[in-house]
Amino acid sequence: MDLREVAGKLYSVAPADFIARRNAAAAGADRSTAQQIKTLRKPSASAAAINALTREHPDLVGDVLQIGSRMRDAFASRDRAEIRALTQERQRLLQRATEGLDLSPAVQREVEETLQAAVIDPAAAAAVRSGMLIRALESTGLEQVDVSDAVALPIDIEDFPAPRPGRPKSRAGSGGGRAAEAGDETSAGAGPDESGEPDESDEPDESPSERRERQRRIRAAEKVLARAREDAEAVDDELDETVDHRGDLESERDALQRRLQRITDDLSETRAAERELRSRLSDAQRAVREAEKALRDARDD
Repeated sequence: MDLREVAGKLYSVAPADFIARRNAAAAGADRSTAQQIKTLRKPSASAAAINALTREHPDLVGDVLQIGSRMRDAFASRDRAEIRALTQERQRLLQRATEGLDLSPAVQREVEETLQAAVIDPAAAAAVRSGMLIRALESTGLEQVDVSDAVALPIDIEDFPAPRPGRPKSRAGSGGGRAAEAGDETSAGAGPDESGEPDESDEPDESPSERRERQRRIRAAEKVLARAREDAEAVDDELDETVDHRGDLESERDALQRRLQRITDDLSETRAAERELRSRLSDAQRAVREAEKALRDARDD
């Protein structure tokens, strides 16, 4: 079994079982593959939830990601009505995708943010479809999604293509045909950005410079948050490794203690036997001396 097959199996288990399963997989592999297996990082709770969702409900995930292609077409054709409709549809699909997941509010939000990023960015979509996410993804809607170190193994976007968009439902007020899937995601004078947020003309209380400054602060805060999460996940991985190592050492200690107890018992028995033999030897030597004396006395007579 090659590394990618092993990774596919590992990232299908619950995070709590990941380290043990990874160690077992490494133990059964050749040295080179084992070393590579040991470098596979434990997924965060949100990444594990996304991986499970991709594996167990691929059609639903496909529907979510398909919105991305349709929205890019709508932006290319500046079809504001279609953009609004797709934004609403996207929200419905995101809600469906996360319904029934037993997650904390924070993890639930990360799952939604990851799916949102996958809708907007093809690289993020490929990362989600790989089923090997190790951390959540985020998007501001203005820049490419950072997928570096987000997937356990390197992937090629072409290996995980987004679902081809189907024919959208007709809606009153929708514009004409869409441009081919390409072109700028936003254009001067276009409406909302890909995240579905209104543009400056829809927000008269916020000037362009204020909007840019707000987005700059958001991006800076998101980068700090991403780094903090990565650091926390790295520490979590190290903690898991340390706990496993401690368990191994405790098992080894217990085995050594049992062996030491057996040796101590054997030593006590051996010492007791030694004392018994020394006592018997003393008695035997005394008997020899008495016999020798008796022999001498007999000869003297």
